Amino acid sequence: MSSLRHLRLAAALALILQGCAGVPPEPPKIERLSAEQLAASLPQPGAAMPLQQIVALARLGLPAEELIGRIKQSGSRYRLSASQIVELAGQGVPLAVLDHMVASERTQIFDDMAAEVERREKLCLDRIEQELRYCRAQIPMQWFPGQHPFRNCLPPTVGAPHWRCF
Repeated sequence: MSSLRHLRLAAALALILQGCAGVPPEPPKIERLSAEQLAASLPQPGAAMPLQQIVALARLGLPAEELIGRIKQSGSRYRLSASQIVELAGQGVPLAVLDHMVASERTQIFDDMAAEVERREKLCLDRIEQELRYCRAQIPMQWFPGQHPFRNCLPPTVGAPHWRCF
């Protein structure tokens, strides 16, 4: 009788170990965007106040602070290339105005990127929560008589399927 018990125990242990010996999941692949793809995917800034108007106001002698105030008030954003910045500086646009134009667009891009990261993170956390609810609903409570009844539902490592969205 004892040998039958040992045989059953060995068979159960073999089945358990077979489940643990699976191939680890492949890490997620990160697809990189080229500079052209990134520029095409970014929304184009809106300029209610054209660059020619800024040059004209600068030539009239309007102070930099007032020009910056008008740009802010109009809600204009500019994505300037290096050659455009040099050209505008050569046409008399104050450096403080150019600095503001570049800094405000850069800030907007970073804010948009941060909002996208937050959106993706929320989607991922919602997905993890959904998978945990599903896992907890599938496992009866009597199988786990400890303080942590749902330990097997939690992702054990970063490579686990729950972590694929990160």
